[in-house]
Amino acid sequence: MKLKEPYSTIAYVILGVLLAVGINAGLGALLGTDLPIVAVESDSMKPTFAKGDILILQGKPNYTLTDIIVFSPSPDTTPVVHRVVAINTDGSYQTKGDANANQLPFEKHIPPSAVHGKVILIVPYLGWIKIGITEFILPNAIWIAVVVIFVYLAITGLRRR
Repeated sequence: MKLKEPYSTIAYVILGVLLAVGINAGLGALLGTDLPIVAVESDSMKPTFAKGDILILQGKPNYTLTDIIVFSPSPDTTPVVHRVVAINTDGSYQTKGDANANQLPFEKHIPPSAVHGKVILIVPYLGWIKIGITEFILPNAIWIAVVVIFVYLAITGLRRR
């Protein structure tokens, strides 16, 4: 039994989402981190990597000087990717972006519980897909939907003539 076109498209989208979630969960379990794949959203680590690159992380209990770690300054903020520049006596970390002149205030005391992992692999440019979705498509979703509907109606109207 063959699915009709709209249903097969929806089925493929659902399959794609489930596959992405499964890969993320599998990589997270394999690499020991809750955040195995991260898209870089700024140039604070240039020249090591740039906005739009994808990073693969590995979790581990202790990090050393010069490790590049991903951490969340608070639970509701976007994770930050910076290099460890000091380890405090209480076991917390200090970081700084390679391209930044100074540390940011929240980088002077990062508890180990806030660290998601250490960068082990950099994949250039692939993160632009995620950035495009979050910075362009989602904020403009209503306008994009209006244009898609208008184009669909225009094409359908032309075919009837």
